[in-house]
Amino acid sequence: MRTLIFLLVIVVILFSIVKAQKVKVNVEDILEAEILSFKYISELESNQPFKVGFELMNSGSLEYSVRARLDIINDTDLFYTGWTNEAPLWPGESYYFELYWHPINTTGNFTGKIEIYHANEIREIETVEFEIKDINTAEKDIRITSFKTYEDKVEVNIRSNLELKDVIIVPSGYPYGWVFEQSKIDSIDKNEEKKIELKYEPTIWKPIEVVIHIFTEDGKQYTSKTFLMEREDQSFDIMSYFMKILKIFSFF
Repeated sequence: MRTLIFLLVIVVILFSIVKAQKVKVNVEDILEAEILSFKYISELESNQPFKVGFELMNSGSLEYSVRARLDIINDTDLFYTGWTNEAPLWPGESYYFELYWHPINTTGNFTGKIEIYHANEIREIETVEFEIKDINTAEKDIRITSFKTYEDKVEVNIRSNLELKDVIIVPSGYPYGWVFEQSKIDSIDKNEEKKIELKYEPTIWKPIEVVIHIFTEDGKQYTSKTFLMEREDQSFDIMSYFMKILKIFSFF
């Protein structure tokens, strides 16, 4: 009997010790971003587009989506605003951003201001100075074959007379306050036609003109064309799709 009572006392003591060791930990929400690398060219060669690239890591405890913005400024004049795509970043993850601007028929000293937009916060990453000495000239073996506007994106079809690598698609001329993403394709074959989607977010929608610039990263190829953004009737597109399906089944 004494042995049983002794064992029960030991069990009660051990349970109390284990329970006492439970510690409640509150993890504080931390919104942080760390730049792991940053690259740009301060003096552009002939035909060379301006490019800035940086790797961003989510070094906090909160997940968020992030996009980068580039403003090109000459003295006090805003020449251009460009946007990247939006990338989701979980704590500990990183993403490499690239932003481009092609200075056609432009020379002088410029400032590039780079910011990130994350979790409804704006943070300036870097302000850089660069110089353009020569007027840019380039071949025009790329052409834009079609342009369509939808509710949150535009579709641009391009074709090249040559096999090309690192082709950049950049919109400009849209209203200040709109977000309009750039895009890049690794390659395009000779006489191949490719469709590129550029997402946009207007402040208030209205039909506008936008300039689409197509160029290679080495600057040797460049073309541009102005388009009026008028939204396509997507219901018509859906109906056309079903009509095609019906025609296919009508052969069976």
